[in-house]
Amino acid sequence: MFKKIIVYSTCLSIIGCQAIENPLANVSSNAISSSGCAEKPIVSLSGKDVETVALNESTITKSGQVSANKNIGYTFTATTGQKLSYSTDADICIWVFTPDNEILKGGELSKNGKYIIQVAAPQGAKTFDLKMSLGLLETASSTPTASPTNNPENTPENTSENTSENNNSQSSLENDNLQPENDISQEQALELVRKWYAAKTRIFAPPFDRDLLNELATGKLYQRVGGEDGAIDWLQKYNRYYTYNKSAITNIMGFSSSGSRPYIKVRVVEELYLQGEKGIDKTNSGEYKIDYIYFFTKENGTWKIYNNEKISDAE
Repeated sequence: MFKKIIVYSTCLSIIGCQAIENPLANVSSNAISSSGCAEKPIVSLSGKDVETVALNESTITKSGQVSANKNIGYTFTATTGQKLSYSTDADICIWVFTPDNEILKGGELSKNGKYIIQVAAPQGAKTFDLKMSLGLLETASSTPTASPTNNPENTPENTSENTSENNNSQSSLENDNLQPENDISQEQALELVRKWYAAKTRIFAPPFDRDLLNELATGKLYQRVGGEDGAIDWLQKYNRYYTYNKSAITNIMGFSSSGSRPYIKVRVVEELYLQGEKGIDKTNSGEYKIDYIYFFTKENGTWKIYNNEKISDAE
């Protein structure tokens, strides 16, 4: 299995198209490597399954759930001389496609443009965290300083977080052909996310209620918001807070109750303003539509939000 894979390569060219067709996808399923992964993917990616990511020398982490028949892709553009690095602890298959739809087999990249990272599972369904960078991957000892974006829950993760819980949950189902169903329904997942948005007025503004945060969130989301150097610490340090004129879930795009991290995909419309001593910070305020995936975990018998990831900006 592909564990802690790190690839270094130079990058660059352009792949347009709404649907990303992979001419190499129609290969025999018998072409399986010792890792359990085919030498080439058997699933073609469509545009809706591919997220554009802006890679630079900083490390970003993307989370998702894949199977042998449901793949996810990430596309990025690089310039000559840059090196792609990626790493995961999950039991997943990863292929990197060059701009001319050839599979990267290591070494320097000879073409400029957009590259595609395709992620699948050798069997069953797998939830993953994938770290990516056009430089060296950040280690747990490098803790970035939290700063606001147009959404405070998306501030950088506190990478000093103990990730053993996540790694254990990733590996606990490695040898299962069938993933168990969890006792969380779509209605329960949706209600939990709705409570999260309703609570943001007390979490990202006085009284900066960490008890309320703890009722709804755990894991990565809790650390990113309420952990050391998280969003709450940043807001209090600089005497700032958020106000919300609108927070609404307008569409449910997917739900899964199976696997180690059940999830729901939603479209959110939100209008928020970062308030400071000199008034509204216009660079971190406004109305936006974003598609999110929310992951859940059960803690002491109670379902909580473990993490959320931006899928894309909604049109």
